[in-house]
Amino acid sequence: MRFRPPRRLTRPMHALAISALLAVSAGAHAGTASLQQIVHARQEHFHMLGRTAKSLRDQIVRSHPDWTVVSDDAHRLQQLAAQLPSWFPAGSGQGHGVKTRARALIWRDPRAFARAAHALFSRARDLSRAAATHDRRTMLLEFRALGHACGSCHSRFRAHGSWW
Repeated sequence: MRFRPPRRLTRPMHALAISALLAVSAGAHAGTASLQQIVHARQEHFHMLGRTAKSLRDQIVRSHPDWTVVSDDAHRLQQLAAQLPSWFPAGSGQGHGVKTRARALIWRDPRAFARAAHALFSRARDLSRAAATHDRRTMLLEFRALGHACGSCHSRFRAHGSWW
């Protein structure tokens, strides 16, 4: 098996295209196809968030991290966290004919979801600021805090799939 370095998020046009698709789809309001596009775009955003977090973790656990990559990844996480609430427009939940693991609580209690999203953004912002210090220990602590923010949101707002 050939070694492949982790994919970097150097494709801003890909992210822009997904964001544009989400915006266009959110404006459509009707039709299963547009709802499926919204959910697909949301899932792509979360995959991007996960890949970026993995890339960042892989760097900060190294004895000599590439601080440019660390800084870029931390900044990208902050950007994605800021956009997260827009990934859940009204009518894009399970009861609207699309398959998603987003719980209805997101739309029933938007203030609670907004608080959770803001907590993620705050942690991502702290992580981005810590990246400027080039201190691995601080980065690890901030990365853990970011993980806790992700986990608390998942436990409350994401339906868990079966292991079977």
